[in-house]
Amino acid sequence: MCLADGYITEAKVVDHINPHRGDINIFYNGPFQSLCKVHHDSTKQREEKSGIKPGGDEMGRPIDSNHHWNK
Repeated sequence: MCLADGYITEAKVVDHINPHRGDINIFYNGPFQSLCKVHHDSTKQREEKSGIKPGGDEMGRPIDSNHHWNK
């Protein structure tokens, strides 16, 4: 996520790419990705709760094709 924003940050958190939601197999076996704490605690959590990737293009349009503005 940091690279997509144009900078390099040390990863501090092992993140479940797919939310485990109590599934013990996913919890222990992943898949995983490394994230900085800021992205894990903000961007990733917002994305999981809303189902939409946050962010916009240079014109301010949502980048996620699932966003209601892109339908």
